[in-house]
Amino acid sequence: MSVPDGTCPIPCNLCGSVDVEELADRDRDGRPLRTTICRRCGLVWSNPRPGEEEIRRYYSRDYRLDYKGRATPSLRHVARSGRGALDRHRLLSPFLNAGDRILDVGAGGGEVVYVLRRLGFDARGLEPDEQYARHAREALGMPVATGFAQDASFPLSSFDAVTMYHALEHVEDPVGVLRTIRGWLKSGGVLVLEVPNVEARCILPAHRFHFAHFYNFNRATLEATGVRAGFDPVQTTTSQDEGNLIAVFRASAAPGADTIELGGNYARVARAVGGHTAANYYLSRAPYAGPLGRLRNYLADRAAARGARTPAEVLDALIGRART
Repeated sequence: MSVPDGTCPIPCNLCGSVDVEELADRDRDGRPLRTTICRRCGLVWSNPRPGEEEIRRYYSRDYRLDYKGRATPSLRHVARSGRGALDRHRLLSPFLNAGDRILDVGAGGGEVVYVLRRLGFDARGLEPDEQYARHAREALGMPVATGFAQDASFPLSSFDAVTMYHALEHVEDPVGVLRTIRGWLKSGGVLVLEVPNVEARCILPAHRFHFAHFYNFNRATLEATGVRAGFDPVQTTTSQDEGNLIAVFRASAAPGADTIELGGNYARVARAVGGHTAANYYLSRAPYAGPLGRLRNYLADRAAARGARTPAEVLDALIGRART
């Protein structure tokens, strides 16, 4: 995707302010990308960003290919997603009952939907990438529709839970998308979000911003985005390396908040981003623990896929081991 010339400031999606400060002018690959922070609430976003038509075309045809290097997931990637799906079920299980209806938004190749259905839930998915959604339907037989959340027309109050794993940072209107999802959920229904943590110190500073991540959240702005959309925060945690935020919300009976006040959050985020230098990154354990963790994951994925001929065989073996 290319970014149009000029500044064309986009107001803050969370509080509506246009009082911004530039945090960076390059993405993690060294390409031009203007990233701004709201001085009022601390939300961080790409400003400007590509037009809607280009965004739709990119996410429906090119994003997964850019990110994974393949038009459909390899068996190793299926194993990685399947292991992640089991971890997500463990997170979700305290909030679910057998047979609950669950929607996975940004479903990728359908692995989360597959695992949840095998574990007794009425799960389905929504995925903008045409080839990944087709793979989910044809290779796994999963009910994964092709499309964007802002265009979908699920009946009101039709789901007990909705999950979005590394999807919210890619949408143009996070508050608006979550309001749409709120309508699909029953009152008291559960929403689970996972997004990158803008305050993370486990990455090289120059690699923090990605051209396909339109928004960057910390705990305060992620929870406030949910509150604006009509949700009550239940819990927010970080991944082991603190690189990701995992938030659980419940759909509120009350409408979303009209205004948000996050005093001090702008200073907190600006300090976290500006104070993280290459020197303190290389003096931490992150540059050395990260590659070891990735190697362990790679070997675990290879082992999980070994001997399998189809994506379903990979996932069935993982589920079987998790049940023993």
